[in-house]
Amino acid sequence: MKTEIKFYGGLNTIGGVVMSLIYGKERILMEIGTAFDPAKEVIDPTMIRRNEHYLYDELSIGRVPLVEGLYSRKHLLDFDLLASEDCDLHTSIFITHLHLDHMSCMGLVDDKVDIYVTEPLQRIEQALETVNKGVPTLRTVGYKILDPTKEYTIGEITIKPFVLNTKSYQDLSFYVKTPDMKLHYTGDVVLHGDYVEAVWKEMEYIKNEKIDVLVCETTSLMDSTMEMFYGDKDAEIIGYPELPEGMLDADMVDEKLLAILKEKEGLCVFHHYEREMDAVQTFMNMAKETNRIIAYEPETAYIIWKFFEKPIHVYVPDYKYDEPWFEELLKNNPVVTKEEIHRNPKGYLIQNTYEHIMELFDLPNANSCYLHSGGIPSGAYDPRYHNLHKILGLAGFEHVNFFMSNYFTHAYPPQLKYYCDQIDAKVLIPCHGKNPYRLKASNGRQQLLPKKYQTYVLENDQLVEVE
Repeated sequence: MKTEIKFYGGLNTIGGVVMSLIYGKERILMEIGTAFDPAKEVIDPTMIRRNEHYLYDELSIGRVPLVEGLYSRKHLLDFDLLASEDCDLHTSIFITHLHLDHMSCMGLVDDKVDIYVTEPLQRIEQALETVNKGVPTLRTVGYKILDPTKEYTIGEITIKPFVLNTKSYQDLSFYVKTPDMKLHYTGDVVLHGDYVEAVWKEMEYIKNEKIDVLVCETTSLMDSTMEMFYGDKDAEIIGYPELPEGMLDADMVDEKLLAILKEKEGLCVFHHYEREMDAVQTFMNMAKETNRIIAYEPETAYIIWKFFEKPIHVYVPDYKYDEPWFEELLKNNPVVTKEEIHRNPKGYLIQNTYEHIMELFDLPNANSCYLHSGGIPSGAYDPRYHNLHKILGLAGFEHVNFFMSNYFTHAYPPQLKYYCDQIDAKVLIPCHGKNPYRLKASNGRQQLLPKKYQTYVLENDQLVEVE
């Protein structure tokens, strides 16, 4: 009996990796997200989503991976895919972190499938679902809480989590062992900021294990990043661990943001990815250091309040909130008004998401700025980004965005190459990127660019196709 590997997504896309490992009657999935490609998005906000046909529609347009034996017959309707009730495999799904490209479909999976997430991740997701920003959910049972300090044995498969960042919801990677294979799945690789020490320890451990297969993300190998680095999108990538010259790490970005907050004599507005509680803590610290009151929009404020379990200032946009969670939020947290902001613009740091971008027309713009720190839309690859930039200009706010100029949230190309070279797996599977082929295997090892839905097994230190 051999371990079988198969990919259902994430091979030539940003995120959306869905990889299965089967040994015997046990199947492990890493992970169950949706690829991030807003330019190719089929659904737009004006479409009314169907209820009973929700999963059917998502499968039909390709937003949900076509994994056999994962979804219930009740929700598949007559979609031509093996239902979970008819599958003789026991399936477990492991999630590395809370980004949608890693876990957006976990709520659509049948109840009999075990889904493992960390406790902080579940706490944030529950708050997101309360404010209608969580993942769509058809399940009637919850998720299994994963203790990242423990190894998990499922049948003859062992899964060892690595915590790569202790902040927020705990970013993970997973080392998987079966009787005939040792495989490491990186999740997202970050080699700067708070991640460095933990990732180096993880890398050394995996290196010493002399693994068979490394499944590694390649987000930073997109055309724009390669041209920024090398002036040639297909240049050879030489690995080294240091921060590349001229590039910023997360700490440097925070220093620049703090300097702007100190310099500006007017209102500062900010926008970060609302699922990132470590970003929340960073902005809270900067607000305190610059004597500004930080205030969040109600949806994000509710998530922060539930996560940190302490009051947070709330800024309420011109929008009708009539849900119970909103009343609960305002009863337990202070509110910042537009009148207070106009009386003392320099005294505030206000969250503003793309959904509420029109609020800027009511806020003071003299010597103001919009600190764009990873919030969606984050770059020109997203059509909404151009609208954001236009409205900021019309509202009179300076747009400050480090992302995609000299800062990237994932490992830079030479760091990524160094990481893979050090581990030196017998087989390298680059994925989770637009151009995975650019990440070459080291020392004559096999670089496998898998075919979607093709099954592979390990033979003589090579992954080969099987019928």
